[in-house]
Amino acid sequence: MLGFPVALLSVNAFEWYAHKVWLHEFPRKHRNSPFFTHIRHHKRARLNGFEDEGYTQSMWKDQEMFNEKAALIGLCVVFTPTVVVAPFFTVGVYYGAWQYWHKHSKAHLDPEWAKANLPWHYDHHMNTNQDANWCVTRPWFDYIMGTRVIGESDIAETNPLGMNLPQWLEKPVNRVVRRVLPKAFTRLDENRELEAQRLHDSQATEVDAA
Repeated sequence: MLGFPVALLSVNAFEWYAHKVWLHEFPRKHRNSPFFTHIRHHKRARLNGFEDEGYTQSMWKDQEMFNEKAALIGLCVVFTPTVVVAPFFTVGVYYGAWQYWHKHSKAHLDPEWAKANLPWHYDHHMNTNQDANWCVTRPWFDYIMGTRVIGESDIAETNPLGMNLPQWLEKPVNRVVRRVLPKAFTRLDENRELEAQRLHDSQATEVDAA
């Protein structure tokens, strides 16, 4: 049974890496990449208050939807043989892939739901810096890697797990994680201050332009 949580952590790590490298860094250098469609996804979300109506389309009518679903299906296919030796791990991979599609599509069709349930992904699209907050389903590896950048503090998650926890549990969890990842949290605090300053500067520029 240990394979299930290990799979969820592994999927989150893959989510962080694939989003950062394959969907942002690689298409930026290679505009003929099939993943360049992700840039269009960002543009639609940015111009429409996080909403992307592409998620109402069939995967056969929208290239970004096709790429996303095909990648998730491909991930499941690759790990299917592991069911023989690690069935719980395999189920965890399937669950992680389903969670990604379910949460990502729901978030971009309902921005208010995204604010309440995936504030880290909302920040990924709506912050001044879109090269951060790489996780979608849970913010685990953004905390581990120091890439979580909180934009709107009033909608931000209250613990690194990105879960609704009772106060008696949340406080010790926050203390333990800060103790285990001191350098990451130093960077996270710096990220928050930098984002606040960049937002202030951009708003001041807009006022001056007006």
